[in-house]
Amino acid sequence: MSLVPHSKRPKRKMEKDVLPSEPPTKVTFLSQSHLLLEIPQNTNTNLPVWEAFTSGEVKVAWTVNPYSINVHVTPLPSIQEEGDESIITQPQPAVQPSPTTKKKVPPINLTPPATPTKRKTPPGVPARPVFHTKPNSDTLICDKFLLNLCHAGNKCKMHHTPYPFHWQLWAVSSHQWVDLPTRSQVLLERIYCNVNQENVFLNDQDGCYCLDFDSMELDDLSKYDTVRRLTNSDSLAKNQYFPSKLKIYWWDSQNWTEYEEAVSNLLLKSMREKKPECFFDIRAGKYKVDFTSMTQLNITTGYERGVRCRPVYRSPVSMQPFLRTGVQTGLTTDPPVTTFGVDPLEEFSSWYPPVWSPVFERDYSLVDVPVGSQAYQSVQILFNKSLPDTMVDIIAVQQVQNLLHWDKYQRHKLYMQKRLTKEEPLELHLFHGTTKEAAEDICFNNFDPRMAGVNGTAFGFGAYFATTSAFSDKFSAKMGPTRLRHMFLAKVLVGKVCLGNNSYRRPPPLDSKTEPYCLYDTCVDNEANPTMFVVFDSCQCYPYYLIKYKELPREIEIC
Repeated sequence: MSLVPHSKRPKRKMEKDVLPSEPPTKVTFLSQSHLLLEIPQNTNTNLPVWEAFTSGEVKVAWTVNPYSINVHVTPLPSIQEEGDESIITQPQPAVQPSPTTKKKVPPINLTPPATPTKRKTPPGVPARPVFHTKPNSDTLICDKFLLNLCHAGNKCKMHHTPYPFHWQLWAVSSHQWVDLPTRSQVLLERIYCNVNQENVFLNDQDGCYCLDFDSMELDDLSKYDTVRRLTNSDSLAKNQYFPSKLKIYWWDSQNWTEYEEAVSNLLLKSMREKKPECFFDIRAGKYKVDFTSMTQLNITTGYERGVRCRPVYRSPVSMQPFLRTGVQTGLTTDPPVTTFGVDPLEEFSSWYPPVWSPVFERDYSLVDVPVGSQAYQSVQILFNKSLPDTMVDIIAVQQVQNLLHWDKYQRHKLYMQKRLTKEEPLELHLFHGTTKEAAEDICFNNFDPRMAGVNGTAFGFGAYFATTSAFSDKFSAKMGPTRLRHMFLAKVLVGKVCLGNNSYRRPPPLDSKTEPYCLYDTCVDNEANPTMFVVFDSCQCYPYYLIKYKELPREIEIC
């Protein structure tokens, strides 16, 4: 079979032994060695070649010229099993032939062999899983399948899906469940797990449909009239690595707040048992939650509040290496770079960070941190504490290696270390949101307190740093068509702190009478629980990492 762009296909007359022309197939290069084929829904998949394709019992090769991509699929002999209610076609990785060698691909036999024989899988190589879903929406995704322990195949009465979550739309015309593309599955799950997100837009070639997460209904029912989300079990005994987990929240007039643990467990237990309502006490108040309307009623005052239940997001990367369904998780398969195998946020004894590879001929350099490395994960975890991956997508993490400003920072750190007691904090890792242009200037010139005033001077004329990425996000401007944002994770020498003032151009003295020339090191917004630090000396801060990220989109392609 040769799949080429529709405009390049030669016209052929219909004959008795000639198949009808296939509908256009979208071809996407995922990498230099991986090709994604998105097969249209109305493709006739009853032929043996498609059964071999979905089961992975094929050899795949492709050739490329300036005007077309030719994909050659050769099925291997295998036992033809009975089909199930719904088969999810999962694209398989293909091997690109050498450009210097012309490889002859044998023609495809469209008729099954007279006596089919089961192809033996080589020892030590797991069989390629085949996905299927069942009509009943209450059926769970098979945990054994997710862990590659289910031997029932298509005969299993549970769903077999790429992830422990799966989204489908009911097509009005064909009367069957339609699967979202694999990447869209993950993106939709991420957005849905954000309790603050009320809806999302689903786009296909025919239109745009708004999905309301609370009602799970579309605004336009002409093409799809039902949406369902499948999930696996919440039992640790069945899946100790990534069981399904829910959180339930109530609206406190400003934010969605998670219930206390005891109340949350009671409510979730009642939901699992399909009870229509649940009663509980919080301190002196008596409350009722109605699971039909998803509202909380104060029985004494009669005041109602909204209630929401959302799953805890499980990223494909976090499920490695235990997810065994054959899908790509985003983790690099390259061997880890040894210099990135340490936690850069921990204290180190060397002058330069152990994750550095400085180039002394340059003023500064930006070094990409590999995804999945210890350095990347440490920065990501700290960043995602207040900006979770259900809200934003980290595009890149880069080390800033500026020898001049690092040397200044280290020398000032040694000086401050001698003046502080063991109880006083010396160094913190704090966030600073900024623009793309300002980020480039900071990498070269460091943070400059002399530029204070751009975003306010409520606590002094200095450089401002926040304890959470969510606060710094307010000052991180969206840039370009991709709406990319920039934020630094900085090293800051905080030392002795005092409450800031909008008139300060440097910290006040520790004691105006006995020590008039000894100053505080930094100013804060709250001495008991600071969320913001103001630095007046550039030697006290260093742009350690530059994080490039963007908000998750509100629209998802589903075709």
